[in-house]
Amino acid sequence: MKVEHTFLLKDVNGTYPFDIEAECTEIHQLNTSMQCLFAMTAEDCVEIIEYLDYNYYIFCNLTLDRIALGTTTLIIWLSMLFIALGVTSNYFLCPALFTISNHLGLSQNVAGVTLLAFGNGSPDIFSSAAGLQKASAELAIASLVGAGMFVTSVVAGSVFFTQSFTLMIRPFLRDIGFYIIAISWTFALFATGTSYLYHGIGFVALYFVYIIVVLGSRFIYVKVQKQKEKENNEGNKKKEEDEKKKKQNEIPEKPPLNTEGIGDKIMYDNDPEATAVVLKAFYFGGFEWVDGGRRLSKAHIRLDERRRSVPRNSIFSIEHSTPSNFGSCQSIQNKEASSTEKLNPVLDEDGGEFWDFLVKVCPVNTKKWQYLQWWKRLIVIFKSPAILIMRLTVPVLDTSADDLNWNRFLICTQCITGPLFIGLVSEYAFYLIGDVFPVFVIIVAASLCCAAVVYITSERYVPPTYHWLFAYLGFAVAVTWIYCLANEIVALLQVFGVIFNLSDAILGLTILAWGNSLSDFLSNIAVARKEFPRMAISACFGGPLLALLLGLGIPCIIEIIKGRAPPAFPLMFSSQFAFLFVSIIIGLLMTASLMIIWKFHTKRAYGIFLISLYVLFMTLSVLTELKVFSLPV
Repeated sequence: MKVEHTFLLKDVNGTYPFDIEAECTEIHQLNTSMQCLFAMTAEDCVEIIEYLDYNYYIFCNLTLDRIALGTTTLIIWLSMLFIALGVTSNYFLCPALFTISNHLGLSQNVAGVTLLAFGNGSPDIFSSAAGLQKASAELAIASLVGAGMFVTSVVAGSVFFTQSFTLMIRPFLRDIGFYIIAISWTFALFATGTSYLYHGIGFVALYFVYIIVVLGSRFIYVKVQKQKEKENNEGNKKKEEDEKKKKQNEIPEKPPLNTEGIGDKIMYDNDPEATAVVLKAFYFGGFEWVDGGRRLSKAHIRLDERRRSVPRNSIFSIEHSTPSNFGSCQSIQNKEASSTEKLNPVLDEDGGEFWDFLVKVCPVNTKKWQYLQWWKRLIVIFKSPAILIMRLTVPVLDTSADDLNWNRFLICTQCITGPLFIGLVSEYAFYLIGDVFPVFVIIVAASLCCAAVVYITSERYVPPTYHWLFAYLGFAVAVTWIYCLANEIVALLQVFGVIFNLSDAILGLTILAWGNSLSDFLSNIAVARKEFPRMAISACFGGPLLALLLGLGIPCIIEIIKGRAPPAFPLMFSSQFAFLFVSIIIGLLMTASLMIIWKFHTKRAYGIFLISLYVLFMTLSVLTELKVFSLPV
């Protein structure tokens, strides 16, 4: 719709020949000479600016005549922001949450559906919070539901296509059932046209109900297993006398679990209660695939309990592997280099403490660089700036390393940069005490004192007893970084919407959903190809569920913490959104129904069908956005 140009008095110096309250997309209705002024003064254009002023870059420096150069630059920058978001979440936030959960003594199941669920879905959660903060509920909800559509169709279809297997019945039905309820509730919000504060609180309440169901089912499962084990032990005692009479040439039974190794086959893959829903956090959190086996950090032993017999001289050995600690993060002693040590070259000579610091912060593994393929080198180059900045600001405790990734000089640096970064982003650093003394000076002074205390009270090679405290600092700094990156990504996507005249719904459904789901695709497919397809497929439904519940609930909780109730968000119920919800509900119901009919035995052909369904859905959505035709919804 063409805007009726009005002359509004801005100040005593003059007037503007356009409506400053018009939508930013109306910039295409103006002459080139007026577009820069409109981008700098229109309220809708100014509101989408976060940290960098992309409007000034596009409409003032380049203008739409050179749109190709500007958009190419912004696309590269958007890719780097998504990479930085994934790096921060997977390699810095999740290790901090692992350490915190261990320090708090949380069991694997409790940590999996609480702290690790938050880390696993942090990109979606903060992207949703950024969208709601910028009054774009359509962008936030479309990204969450669109990411769920992508994961439950493309990622799940790819897992189905890798091999045929049998689903884990209880976790599958539980997760897909809760997900259908959450999606239906979200659809109901759009049907009413408004989202209020209590709706967000309701999603958090549903999340806690999910936690209760997970822990309750886990408790019942363990109790039943113990009863079966007890009955089996009684039956074995009765058979002992008969077994002694067997012939000597018969194959002896497998020895029980002892200090010499693992004799019995552990079937953790049958009961992934908490691990599966946060598989991305586990995959990027520290374990790697080595020579057909897996090298895990101390925090990830539960993920590897499905492996068959492992001799004592294997690449790892299990410590304290007794039934008494079966529900917690058991320890594992790594015989090779840890995940953190592998990132940097191992030097034979001691170059001093400052040289150790340079090696720690180096974002490139110079020792393995020459063996990488060209495309992997390109990925390393793109990730290097984010890794370098994060290492200088975010403390990381690596439980797989003997020294817990301790470096005194680096920790002292992070004691200064971390709190200073939090203060600047939160804007508390700009406050004045008594309208005279800046808070910035207090933060710098306190950080310098903290760094000095750490340096004096610690040794170069031995981590201090209070080293675990830096996991909490790492959590705070990593969350702040994710918050900043998510806000910048949302702001940049809105600029793309202005440039190409695209709706927030299609931007959230495509670019934002794909960017946040890329790590899910990589982790789930990799785990499925390593003989864990049931764990991967469970993550395809548990992960989006938690991301949706927390992504819609946490932003409202943030507003409550800020001391103000957010206003009602108007939701535009369009045919595109109706088509999105109908498509994902049909896909979930079809998957659940077919799995029940097939008695939970998957078929590879169904994976191709799910991927084709998503391609059809996206094609129709894009054509609708381009106004090629209208959806009959």
